[in-house]
Amino acid sequence: MPLIWRGNWRGLSDSKFSGLEDSFAVSVGIDGVSVPGILQANQKLAKDSASTVTALCRVAVAISNGMTIWFSYTDGKIWSRTTAGVWTLVWTTTPAAGGAGCLGAKEFNGRLYWATESRLHYIAIGSTMDTAAYWTTNATEDTATFTVTDSEFHPMVIQNTSLFIGDGYYVSRVTSAFVFKADALDIKTPHRIKDLIDFDIDILIGAFIHANVNKAEVIRWDTVSTSWQTSDPIDENGVNCFIRDDNFVYAQCGQFGKIYFYDGSQLVPFKRIPGTWSPTSYGEVFPGSVATHLTMPVFGFSNGSGNPALQGVYRFGSYSKDYPKVLDLSFPISNSSTLQTLSIGAILAVGADLFVAWQDGSTYGVDKLDWSAKYASAYLETMVLTPAQTRHLLNTITKIYANYSSLPASTDIGFQYKKDHGSYVDITTEITDAVLLQKYVELSVDNVAALQLKITLTVSSNSSPQIESLGYEDANQEL
Repeated sequence: MPLIWRGNWRGLSDSKFSGLEDSFAVSVGIDGVSVPGILQANQKLAKDSASTVTALCRVAVAISNGMTIWFSYTDGKIWSRTTAGVWTLVWTTTPAAGGAGCLGAKEFNGRLYWATESRLHYIAIGSTMDTAAYWTTNATEDTATFTVTDSEFHPMVIQNTSLFIGDGYYVSRVTSAFVFKADALDIKTPHRIKDLIDFDIDILIGAFIHANVNKAEVIRWDTVSTSWQTSDPIDENGVNCFIRDDNFVYAQCGQFGKIYFYDGSQLVPFKRIPGTWSPTSYGEVFPGSVATHLTMPVFGFSNGSGNPALQGVYRFGSYSKDYPKVLDLSFPISNSSTLQTLSIGAILAVGADLFVAWQDGSTYGVDKLDWSAKYASAYLETMVLTPAQTRHLLNTITKIYANYSSLPASTDIGFQYKKDHGSYVDITTEITDAVLLQKYVELSVDNVAALQLKITLTVSSNSSPQIESLGYEDANQEL
């Protein structure tokens, strides 16, 4: 009986034709990490913001009073969410110059700072920040003016008792005494800063030039010297975001799905989001669309054009140091069944909770992980399964099976097959062997040159099937 999956979760394969053993061509809403050796449906994302949030929030901050603050990328609106889950429109930024959309934010030294195109603003942290009255009294707009006035990105990071802010080719600085310096570092035009992250006692600067220029750069700076310490040019059209994994840092670069590992001075190619990439089929991860959830990195992949890959929240981590780094699409947003034409905005991990801002056409929202319900449309698609040694033969597929440890009431495991790269055929004659703890189908599919399988999980509220292994039988299996 050829095994498709034998308990080692390897997430997404590189394509449907090639990948690591125990990886899958497609994985949507599957949790193969929480319990090593088990596949089950993930918790679902459910809309938390109702109709309150009316724009894409690409920036959000979890602040020290327990609230989260969400900033519109386009129109200056700012929303608060209390720990009780109450959403309120608390402020609308009206800068004296430049666009009103928020391009970066961070809590620093008792204040919440946020940046629009030309100006820096702040408000003192207080216990009643969920009221418009508090913001009316305490919000201070236009506290500082940027020099370059970048129209898309003002990333922020705290390091060495200062707040650093990207502004085009300048790094601006706010000291602990609230002194602003617009040009603390000049990385030289035409580079533009897209993301910042602390690294040891330094900061890393992710820069790009233009979408049509394949010359991005990661710069390491000690925050004190008049110039940076190291710089690594990379032939991509942008360093889009940094992804932290404890003491390690990765970067998603370019519009074609590449992920790099940063070794302290250089970016090293590490992984690629599986997809169909071309000049008209591309996407990226926004700087604020990154978080660490239950010790594992997560990031949101957004469509640029052409839907090159499924969009949602990908998980990129492992159960412990004894397991490999795994990439999969763990958390689809609540509003989309196709996982296409989406923008994934800010992602926040707050304790065990996960919040995700999104835009789907003209609809906006912020989702929260629902710990009382599993994702109802979880599924896997295998790689092409025909063994190389029998590829010259036409196979007959006789059985598909899933061994399970648990199959709760009203849950199910479904099977579909695809013959010779055609369309999936549904199978409705599943059999449950409660003694062997196996769900299977018996069939006779003749003259198969190339085989793929799709496995679907039917959940019931917060219950999901738990799969231990997957396999199939064919008439040539002993050849």
